[in-house]
Amino acid sequence: MIRWLVSRALDLRVAVTCLAAILIVAGLQTVRHTPLDVFPEFAPPLVEIQTEAPGLSTSEVESLVTVPIENGLNGTAWLATLRSKSVLGLSSVVLIFHQGTDLLRARQLVGERLAVVAPSSRRWPSPGDPLTALVDEPRDEDRHLVEDP
Repeated sequence: MIRWLVSRALDLRVAVTCLAAILIVAGLQTVRHTPLDVFPEFAPPLVEIQTEAPGLSTSEVESLVTVPIENGLNGTAWLATLRSKSVLGLSSVVLIFHQGTDLLRARQLVGERLAVVAPSSRRWPSPGDPLTALVDEPRDEDRHLVEDP
């Protein structure tokens, strides 16, 4: 069978060459007009939030930064997994969404929830805050730290 196929291909080499050229041209046309999104995205859509907290220990970063962000972002629509990591002076929260979730929509939802958790007027505590709050005139948000005499 193979011997017959090879001998026919050699006898009809012009036809085989023309057929190969037609297949190459057809393949190039197909590749040129194929949209780029035909291949599936293997990585799930994810949003990562990194918060810098200079001067805070790992446990302080966890309790003061990471946990409030996790609590505020828990229950976001289409959320599959929420992972977090706290290290010295840095908090990282990763939200992994279900496959097929629009990434821009997911980022918008996370941004809206994050604005509620950490409004721009709120400052994350730094190492000097408790001392300055007791010595200076307390700010409105620090009034609960100072007892009235």
